[in-house]
Amino acid sequence: MGRKTGRTVQQWITERRMVEARRLLAETDLTVETVGARVGYRDPGYFARRFRRAHGTAPLEWRRAGRTR
Repeated sequence: MGRKTGRTVQQWITERRMVEARRLLAETDLTVETVGARVGYRDPGYFARRFRRAHGTAPLEWRRAGRTR
């Protein structure tokens, strides 16, 4: 996969998880913990760290700002 897309499989998986996490944060009232679990992160703290690394803000802050992407 990496030679065709320039991304590793893990990067692709993380990107897909974050797309779904953003959708759930924007379109539902699920807790951040539940959103993390639904996209495959058992540890809510780890989900929050990965989300912050990918988006520059915590999941709850992202939701409160009304962001869609």
